[in-house]
Amino acid sequence: MPTLLIAAPLALDDLPQGKGLLGGAGGYAAIAAAPLAHTQLWARGGKDITPQVRGILEHRRIDLTGVDWTGATTRGGPGVPRTTGYALPEVEPTQAEDLGAVLIADLAPDEWRRAVRVVQALPGGETRSLVAAPNINDLEDERFRAEVCAAADVLIVPAAQAVALTVTIDVLAAGRALESLGAKCVILTAGPLGGLIVYRQKTTTYPALPVETVDGNGVGAAFAGALAAWLTGAGKDDFKAIKRGCAVASGVASICAQGFGPKKLLGADRKEYLERFNRLRRAAKG
Repeated sequence: MPTLLIAAPLALDDLPQGKGLLGGAGGYAAIAAAPLAHTQLWARGGKDITPQVRGILEHRRIDLTGVDWTGATTRGGPGVPRTTGYALPEVEPTQAEDLGAVLIADLAPDEWRRAVRVVQALPGGETRSLVAAPNINDLEDERFRAEVCAAADVLIVPAAQAVALTVTIDVLAAGRALESLGAKCVILTAGPLGGLIVYRQKTTTYPALPVETVDGNGVGAAFAGALAAWLTGAGKDDFKAIKRGCAVASGVASICAQGFGPKKLLGADRKEYLERFNRLRRAAKG
């Protein structure tokens, strides 16, 4: 089975509904991805993530050989300033025999660059699909924005912020602007409104389920993780695979939105993922 490698922060989030919940972009993405593809996490976990909490990820069958459990643990949550320190451990992935795709999410620019260098140095690394879900604030740096777009096979950016970032008049123009910088595919997300896919000369929308959001924490990372996992299983990132992957990921994101922290995600499996995907398909046809 092909493997999805996720390079993203792992954290403990302090939310109004609970303290010390497993999170960070890496935590949410890996939890969301695991039912769809063998998932390996490359992240710095830190000593505050106890064996009991670690067991949550192990129960999800997430490969944690790339996680460092020493040192400080990143804390996140509403009102907590984003940590731009080191989210990746010193030890780097060296195996690539079964690597199907890579997701790099929410890393500060210096670590983003390191992650891309490491992945591209792996045997055949440049041929694997690279899904990029950067922090939107980092893309305000035009040089970094160009670097991310040039490296990304699939770039995921919130729609409203993309329009402001590119100083364009609508989401399609924003997608084209990011595509012109080298991204092979740009996905602009709009939460319960679905989103837009810009793929070379093709464009289309993908649907979303109208669910009430209980907690928006981690929803974007869950979408990115599920999409990257779907592309890993598909073994390609063509227009058809991305369209279907976005619909699946949209359903997974809706599961995340309906619970506090990753609670709902942890109770969902591949069967529920596909049930939500089929609901979206029926709604689109109706």
